[in-house]
Amino acid sequence: AAADDVDLLVTFEGALFAEDAGRYDTFIDLSWAEREGRADFERLLANEDCLVLVARDGPQAIGHLVGYTSAASPTRLPVTSAILRSMYVVPGHRRQGAAELLVRAFIQWAREKGCVEAHVDSYALNEAAQRLYERHGFVVRSTARSLSLASPQACGGSA
Repeated sequence: AAADDVDLLVTFEGALFAEDAGRYDTFIDLSWAEREGRADFERLLANEDCLVLVARDGPQAIGHLVGYTSAASPTRLPVTSAILRSMYVVPGHRRQGAAELLVRAFIQWAREKGCVEAHVDSYALNEAAQRLYERHGFVVRSTARSLSLASPQACGGSA
């Protein structure tokens, strides 16, 4: 991706938020991409430890992927990991290979950067994403659970 792709990247990230996180996370800030996306993508594009790809079908942009390298936490061995932060393919171009190519490019980039493992988080209910990542060798290593404390039932109370 290049600097002149920023508006497109912000649009794709906003669509991802609305379609994915907006469906599975009631507390997601759907206005984040519009409000903060431009500065975020400009920062990512300027950082050599970040990967920002745009998938194209001819001249038409049809998706994107964002990844970055990350040093280990103090409780792990000193290794570098690659984090697949976000990926989106427009609905009319899904299941035609764009996501496969984006993920393969991310994995290759991670290897070239000397990363020893790659990570991706996806919503458990997003079965298509789960299958995509499994096809590329990603395995479930941990499970995150959340509990909404907004309702009395969450604390064992009654309505």
